[in-house]
Amino acid sequence: MQDNLFKSGDAPHRQPLTSNERLQLALAERERFLDRYPHLRDYQAEIDRILDQSGDCRGRMAVLGTLMQGKLLDMQSELYELNQILREAVKTNQSSAIS
Repeated sequence: MQDNLFKSGDAPHRQPLTSNERLQLALAERERFLDRYPHLRDYQAEIDRILDQSGDCRGRMAVLGTLMQGKLLDMQSELYELNQILREAVKTNQSSAIS
């Protein structure tokens, strides 16, 4: 990623990328990611729609934080359920081994 922050050329002569060039690289990487995981396109469209309505940079960062927090809470809930399933499976295996 660090190499992507500079224009091509010999190391001593490389120029840092402009903000627009970095944005274009990030958008291209996002497209490659969505090509690999097309089921996430609808979610990305939702994120884009929300961010378009969020105002300035500070508002966008607040929205991103809220979205990330929501997904982390979803993951926590899923992990809790998985933990319960695994505990039940271990309990069942222990009961079977004793019988």
